[in-house]
Amino acid sequence: MTNHEGLTIGHAMAEVAADNAGNFWKEEAFEAFRQYARNNDEFTTEDVRRANPDLPAPPDDRAWGHIALRAKREGIVKAVGWVRANSRTVHGMVVTKWCRPKDNAGDGNESNND
Repeated sequence: MTNHEGLTIGHAMAEVAADNAGNFWKEEAFEAFRQYARNNDEFTTEDVRRANPDLPAPPDDRAWGHIALRAKREGIVKAVGWVRANSRTVHGMVVTKWCRPKDNAGDGNESNND
């Protein structure tokens, strides 16, 4: 399996996980992600989860990957690198570090040029 194939499968699994969490969760999680991006220059999806303890956890945490990819597609964030996750449940896995593009106020009205 190539890296590209692995990413494609991972993205598809994240989408299924988000769909299983339901439309209400997807919209609430996306709004939480957008708000976090608006107020923080660099962060991980894990940071967004931790900052929103009142948001119910999805049945599968991979659902957050779908939310992050949607935010990227909508120009709210861009990937700027990789960091080790702090969560004990993922055992130091490498995760995406996100940032708000310099010309982006986090409202989703910008284009994503990467």
